[in-house]
Amino acid sequence: MKTKNPQLRNMMSVKEKGVLFISHLIRLKPSRPVIFTAVFLFSLLLSLSIIFLQPAVYQSYATLLTVAKTAIDQTGKEADVQHVTIQKQILLGSELLSETASRLQQQSSSSAVANLTSTAIRDMLNVRPIADTNLIEMVAEGNAPDLLPLLINTWIDVYLDARAEEIAQTRGSTIAMIQDELLALTRKIELKRFELAQFRQQNAIVSTEQQDNATPARLKGLTESLNKASEEKVKAKARLDAIKKSIARGQTVVPKEDTRTLSVLEKRAQELREQLEELDRQYTREYMALSPDLKVIPDKLAALENEIQQMRNTGQSIVKSEAEQEYAAARQTAQSIQAQLDQHKKQAAEFTTQFTKHEALKSDLEELEQLHRDTQSRLTQIEAQHTGKYPYVDVIERAFLPHHPIGPSYLWNAMIATIASILLGLIAIWIFEFLTHKEQEKLAIHLSGIHLHNQNNNLPLEPVNVTTSTPSDNLLQQPVHALRRPKIEEYTSKQIVRLFQTADIRAQQLIALLLSGLTINEIVSLPPDAIDLKNKQLKIGNPVTRIVALHPVLADLYQQHGDRLLNSSGNRFSQKGLEALLTHSQMDTNLRATDHIYAEALRHTYILYLVKQGIKLADLESAVGHISPEELSEYNLYSPVEAKHSIETINLFYPIKPKQKQKGPTSSWFS
Repeated sequence: MKTKNPQLRNMMSVKEKGVLFISHLIRLKPSRPVIFTAVFLFSLLLSLSIIFLQPAVYQSYATLLTVAKTAIDQTGKEADVQHVTIQKQILLGSELLSETASRLQQQSSSSAVANLTSTAIRDMLNVRPIADTNLIEMVAEGNAPDLLPLLINTWIDVYLDARAEEIAQTRGSTIAMIQDELLALTRKIELKRFELAQFRQQNAIVSTEQQDNATPARLKGLTESLNKASEEKVKAKARLDAIKKSIARGQTVVPKEDTRTLSVLEKRAQELREQLEELDRQYTREYMALSPDLKVIPDKLAALENEIQQMRNTGQSIVKSEAEQEYAAARQTAQSIQAQLDQHKKQAAEFTTQFTKHEALKSDLEELEQLHRDTQSRLTQIEAQHTGKYPYVDVIERAFLPHHPIGPSYLWNAMIATIASILLGLIAIWIFEFLTHKEQEKLAIHLSGIHLHNQNNNLPLEPVNVTTSTPSDNLLQQPVHALRRPKIEEYTSKQIVRLFQTADIRAQQLIALLLSGLTINEIVSLPPDAIDLKNKQLKIGNPVTRIVALHPVLADLYQQHGDRLLNSSGNRFSQKGLEALLTHSQMDTNLRATDHIYAEALRHTYILYLVKQGIKLADLESAVGHISPEELSEYNLYSPVEAKHSIETINLFYPIKPKQKQKGPTSSWFS
């Protein structure tokens, strides 16, 4: 027999190629140790080759201080995070790195240095600020340890030269700018002084200080006196109100000189009360009245309390009277000063207007003079400052020659590669068994409705009991090693048609719902809007758990008769009521006792109708609701061996239709 055309072989689908490859694996039957060893060794050798072929990485660094040094008698400045960040950007700038590359090529003629560009240097360098300090680390990483310290030190020299040049340029331009500012300020000050002298002469202002003039001095004195008098008035009023409130609340208010005396009396009264309470616990008042030493204690307490009350009353009157007199005096003083101030305001207002203008001119002159002094001081500091003594950048530590690489960690990576190779080998075993297991299920032999499986198939089927008889009898009864399907109650289409055409409208609606995949409990709990005649949908569950297409027969029944599975009160029939309705329909059909119809068996019949069409078991729940794994295993036995179909390609409507009316005297039960 000739082999197939190579072009036809190339036209094979990916799925066919995959099945062919899995079939080859099944025929080879490699064992688990073989699969694991092959995958493990291949993965381990590949990963170890990649790991140990990686070149070693070395690191060198230098430390810089990015602020000026402080004097011996001054404390150091706090860390300037913004300044450090700016210097980091400058160090990694393209201009600085280009100059570094150029200077390196001038200093060294080696091939490694000659091939260095600013981009390559940028990939090797990094700047790391040290937290809470003005220190930064200039780090270089690469495969050539001899090049790293040379690169960093040259980088530092270029940076220091650039900073020195920048400082010199900034110092010269700043001095020239400040000198121009001083000349302009001098002209403005002379003009402002001439203007101020003319104003004093025109308005007869003798002194530049306001208090040295009679009118403002008098006004100031009256104003201060009025403020003090008003303050004293407010304080006196507040003290009087506080005393009145304290008296109204029953608090003790006495003069300060009587406070100590009152405190002593109250303390003595408290001691007598405590002594009297102690005696009351030991003796009666009649007994104490007979004792000369004891009977005087209540009298002393009463006299002492009377004296305390009199002192309180007298003190309240004295304190209140003093507060009222003090408030009246403060009020009279404020009124008198206010009257004098009102008389002096007009004269003071005229002088104040002129003096305000004088003060404004004087203030402008003082600001110009202060600005001139500050500018002069700034110029003196810049000219006297020796920036070479206090550099902006100080090298704390130069770069060094690294002797040990920082990475990669060959041992650690090798351990990870070994563990990963072991896991990959185990995964390969699992994938192989998963693929071959699925292929073996597809290759199961199907003969005359009986599935014959190899010994590796572990489907949960019930073996046929072989009776003790002759070999010829066994061969005539059934094949050896045949397997029998589990018993799932299923009705024939003839039984269902006979039952449906004989039943009334209620029973027909119930049978149609059961043959749409609903359970008896789902029918009992159907909401009023479950039947959507407009969209031809059946909404199951409350809340909705799934939506299935509405059977045309069921749609006609609801459209013509409405929902008939309701009792007289408008509520839906219970589970027992629906089962009784199904039993009555069976009695009207005159089915045999052995043909008893069950609601759950009708649903099983509908599910087997879908399974025998080759529906995917994964799509089955979307049509009929939740199915346990055990039930799925049983339904799987009725599924055809060929490829499964999605739910979109399956006929979801069970073949039922009502009894047709005929004109003749008799009618058939079957359509």
